[in-house]
Amino acid sequence: MKACIVIPCYNHTGTVGDVARAAAALLPVIVVDDGSTERVEVPEGVTLIRFEQNRGKGAALRAAFERATQAGFTHAVTIDADGQHAAEDIPKILEAAAREPGALVVGVRDFAAAGAPTARRRSNEFSNFWVRVETGVRLPDTQCGFRCYPLGPTLALRVRAERYAYELEALVRAAWTELALVTVPVGCTYQPEQVQRSHFRPLVDTLRISQLNMKLSLQAWFAPASLRKAWSLRERQTMGQVLREFFVEHAHEPGRLACAVGLGLFCGVAPIWGWQMVVAAAVAHRLQLNKVIALLASNISILPLAPVILWGGLETGHRMFTGQWLEISVKAMTRSTISEHLLHWVVGSLVLAAATGAAGAALTYAVARLVRRR
Repeated sequence: MKACIVIPCYNHTGTVGDVARAAAALLPVIVVDDGSTERVEVPEGVTLIRFEQNRGKGAALRAAFERATQAGFTHAVTIDADGQHAAEDIPKILEAAAREPGALVVGVRDFAAAGAPTARRRSNEFSNFWVRVETGVRLPDTQCGFRCYPLGPTLALRVRAERYAYELEALVRAAWTELALVTVPVGCTYQPEQVQRSHFRPLVDTLRISQLNMKLSLQAWFAPASLRKAWSLRERQTMGQVLREFFVEHAHEPGRLACAVGLGLFCGVAPIWGWQMVVAAAVAHRLQLNKVIALLASNISILPLAPVILWGGLETGHRMFTGQWLEISVKAMTRSTISEHLLHWVVGSLVLAAATGAAGAALTYAVARLVRRR
């Protein structure tokens, strides 16, 4: 493992020199001047990349990673230029990276000890929640810029986000490509002057990150894991391959395939009309069943079967409550009988849904086992 330190900088002329000097005592350092309006000076021996205009943290990190790779480095430790991170924690980050060279090591700050502003804590909690939704991985600090990136796997990721959103998308796509995410406790400081020097724009950057989270969440919800991995690694897929992945995810085993069909049929017959597809998809996602198959099966309640299912649920419930077949007289209808029939329909539909789902699952399982045996 051959590591360097990357420091993106925008108008942190008062602190970047000390940060670079402390880091250079440990490893080679690359500073990226991201179009600062003030002249950025670095200690002797530190590599400096200058942008004529401000392009954002994402562009600065990309440029530094590419320069580091060209210089033969395999890993890059990123720290902020405002002095928030302590150089004394760099060895801890490197030790974790040495134990798992292919992992992305993420620093975890102690916000309480550092006296971080409430807005920063809430923002981090919000980001942690969405990363857990998108990846299933629980990380206590998804916004920390103190990280160690394995350069080869990181540059192979298809990360399109710019500025502060770059680090978030890189984290999510790393998880989707099954790159290990390792956390290491690190110290940090939040002095008033540091908070004032922050270039994070609360409205614009929050909107940009929220838009990214929406896109990643939709991909995490609908796209199979194999496709998310392929897309994150810039692998091209034909339409046939994409469709195949949608149908085979979580459906390789007869039992799981049968459960997806049974769930869809249950939701299609159950008295949740108008919501059957939403419920089927949500439960399939939660149980890691094939969502496409469950959605297709839930459409059993469309015409021309809808009237049959409606009447079947009502007849089943009436028979269960009264022991007799239903005879409806429009003249005899009252508010009391309508409420009674509604109860019969709800209960009967649930029973019919369970029976239909079980029968569909059993038939699917038998056919799938037969096809696999042949």
